[in-house]
Amino acid sequence: MADKRHSTIIIVPHAHGKVYKLHLSRVVLKTLIVVGIVTGILTIVSLAGSSSFLQQRAAYRSLQRENKQLKKTNQRLSETVTQVQSRLTQFEQRTKSLALAAGIPDLLVAQLDVPRTGPGSGGPSNRMDAEPETLVRRQQALDQQIERVEQKLSEQAVMLSHTPVLAPVVGVIMDGFGPRLHPLTHLPDFHEALDISAAIGTPVTAPADGVVVFADRETGYGKVLKINHGYGFTTLYAHLDGFAVQPGQKVARGQVIARVGLTGRTSGPHLHYEVWKDGERQNPLHYILDAY
Repeated sequence: MADKRHSTIIIVPHAHGKVYKLHLSRVVLKTLIVVGIVTGILTIVSLAGSSSFLQQRAAYRSLQRENKQLKKTNQRLSETVTQVQSRLTQFEQRTKSLALAAGIPDLLVAQLDVPRTGPGSGGPSNRMDAEPETLVRRQQALDQQIERVEQKLSEQAVMLSHTPVLAPVVGVIMDGFGPRLHPLTHLPDFHEALDISAAIGTPVTAPADGVVVFADRETGYGKVLKINHGYGFTTLYAHLDGFAVQPGQKVARGQVIARVGLTGRTSGPHLHYEVWKDGERQNPLHYILDAY
């Protein structure tokens, strides 16, 4: 026998209004209850999904802003790296030129070649052309090379200051270095000095820095002065009228050390000037740069 039970829902809009009655069978009531529960569950799920979506959307927009900022920062960093690379390259080229001028052509600035990507390097394949570590290593290598060049130039400056490159007196060359007829004996002779004619009392100056090692008379040369300049150089000055320095005294290039005279065997007032290098007489004209 069919189930005739049913439920009645009474709706009263207000106190004196019309009363509405809804007669629902048990099946319809259960169906409505199930539909209500499902609808509630779907509503809750929808609200939860909407909240998660909004959070993800906010996070996405935040990541977009951060990505734009990172792109700007990376662009500025890339420009800075490019500028640093350009400056380093300029310094390296100048260091090469200085190295050649200093006489060390083998000092070549090595460009550090660091692979841009590799196993475990991570990151995108289009990494910056020069990593900061690479630039730091190039700068350190450049510092070492500049230090070597400075040291070499400093050594050369010291050596140059001790090289007799200035004329010790202003005058006229009477006899040069080489074969000649001796002015007194008129016999063939090899002159191993430079004779410079000048008036008695003309100042004689040191052609380079050094230390006076001799200031006295020698047979035939009259009053003689000798200076040890170091680096194998020694200079000798003869036929002097007098000394302005004494043995053991340090002298500087351009300092007055004596006066031109007429002492010893000579036919007239002049300076007899010799240059020695590593124990051998040299042609003084090969070293004098400011005259003759």
